[in-house]
Amino acid sequence: MATGTRKRGVLLSISVALAAGLVTAGGGPASSAGATASVRAHAPVGVPAAAPSPEPTTDMSAAAELFLTHVLDLLQEKSFERHTVDWPEVRRQAFAEAAGAKTTADTYDAIENAVKALGNPHTGFLRPDQAAAFDPPVEVPGTGGPVPVPQGHLIGQKIGYVSLPTTDKIPGYAQAGAQLVRTLDASKPCGWIVDLRGDGGGAIWPKLDALAPLLGDGRLGAFVDADGNKSAWELSKGKLSIGGEVIEKDLQPSVETGADGIENYVTHNAYVLQRPKPPVAVLTGPDTASAAEATLIAFRGRPQTRSFGLPTAGLATGNASYPFDDGSLLILTESADLDRTGRQYGNTPIAPDVHVDFTEQNMSRGAGDPVVDSARTWLESRPACRA
Repeated sequence: MATGTRKRGVLLSISVALAAGLVTAGGGPASSAGATASVRAHAPVGVPAAAPSPEPTTDMSAAAELFLTHVLDLLQEKSFERHTVDWPEVRRQAFAEAAGAKTTADTYDAIENAVKALGNPHTGFLRPDQAAAFDPPVEVPGTGGPVPVPQGHLIGQKIGYVSLPTTDKIPGYAQAGAQLVRTLDASKPCGWIVDLRGDGGGAIWPKLDALAPLLGDGRLGAFVDADGNKSAWELSKGKLSIGGEVIEKDLQPSVETGADGIENYVTHNAYVLQRPKPPVAVLTGPDTASAAEATLIAFRGRPQTRSFGLPTAGLATGNASYPFDDGSLLILTESADLDRTGRQYGNTPIAPDVHVDFTEQNMSRGAGDPVVDSARTWLESRPACRA
């Protein structure tokens, strides 16, 4: 999924990391992957009619007309904004703009304008070259540079510090994060810092799996679609589920996971901390986006939890991706995130409980980082750390 560099690119900025989970318009899991639902689109098969408005007669080719109709149907049927858009007008303009189109590529401008009508920064249409850059192959540890997995250390011998990077398609992400928490917990820390400031998103489930001992069992949050249908994220003895369906440890080969699938996607992390239910400080900033925001949301409403730093990116929604046969890709927001208390989030940045300014230069994961210092001061004032 998107990295911290790619997310600032044209169009790719819409989706930092494809939001928080695999959801359909009904809120349930579309498959077992954890970044977005991915549906191979062979227009127009598999997409029921969206009761589309009459469209003007044009001299478009059959292929171009079928493709444009298919994408508009997806937007009208599945988008989170489907009840607030003037669809007859959007469809009329799209077909007028695509008049004379002979290929699917000739409809791209019309599709991009239709997407703009939704007004959702986490939804976007990617042309083939953009889609190829946005969704790189599955990364395998040991085949290149350092693998971005969770990192951490002890602060002052009594605070556990865990930093989460963007998930991407990394088989060892959850495994490394779960082991890190176990290793730090051997020192019996009285409080924990979870740093999401450098986390651009990706897949939510490996993040929640790594942090399961800190989150605790129960409902962590949910997706809600435009019709109010909810699909809860829950944790029970290390097993994460969405809408009652347990996230499998290994993912099968797919468009999302690559030809080999992903082993150890999650670990079913049932580890119990030596000092259960500790205070937790969550650090956020403008690069905390999408699935990272969902991770923050999973902590919202948890007892003894406070957030520090700067507001997040404001992409706290659930997306599905629809790759098309011509190489283009529709990334479509189909739900919003809810925290465990039922509060709804979306495309507004999430403000921290304690505002602390910082720059990338002082995000040094230790002394000199004002956000870490503020979180540490709060944690050390908690009864668990004063004992």
